[in-house]
Amino acid sequence: MAVLAGRNADIYIATGSGTSTTGQATTSLGGGVYQITLSARRYINPNASLTVLDGVTTVNPANYQVAYGTGKIILAGYTPAGAITVTGQFLTLSKIAQATDWTLDIQPLLEEVQVFGDAWKSRVCVQKDATVTFNRFYDDQFFLTNSASYYVIDCYALQSSGVRWSFGASQASMGISTNKNETIKENVSFSVLGAVDYA
Repeated sequence: MAVLAGRNADIYIATGSGTSTTGQATTSLGGGVYQITLSARRYINPNASLTVLDGVTTVNPANYQVAYGTGKIILAGYTPAGAITVTGQFLTLSKIAQATDWTLDIQPLLEEVQVFGDAWKSRVCVQKDATVTFNRFYDDQFFLTNSASYYVIDCYALQSSGVRWSFGASQASMGISTNKNETIKENVSFSVLGAVDYA
């Protein structure tokens, strides 16, 4: 059995209000996943209007998910007839923190679908949610004063080859703890926005 050592976590904050972009080309990664080709424009603003086009036809938002932290459009059961392009806003990021440890919790929302006479319960996943928590040594009041900001987070499984979970997130809570003869520690929790991308 392979074992991976915990490596790193990087937290980036969006700077500025976003830059508009029209008709950004994407590259097909297979399996219905398309990624914005220009790497500098992959950090999609989740608070701005987003349009995905199949050629000149607007794709219904019900047919795709967005990985805001990596600029990926994940088409679900939709086969494009033309080139997939993206119109919206991209963000500029600044790295602001690392962590001593992190926890990523992905929670599927399951609905029961059994009918009368079934001997066992049946469930189907109708939606997914995720949260992440970081612990770090307290440095300053950054997360207190930037609690309403938008973040992009990378949680590494194997940093040397870039294997990581990447996603956009909003800060959900921040706590500080200490004890006698201990360093001050800070834990920050985030709610994930859009899809979690395992890259």
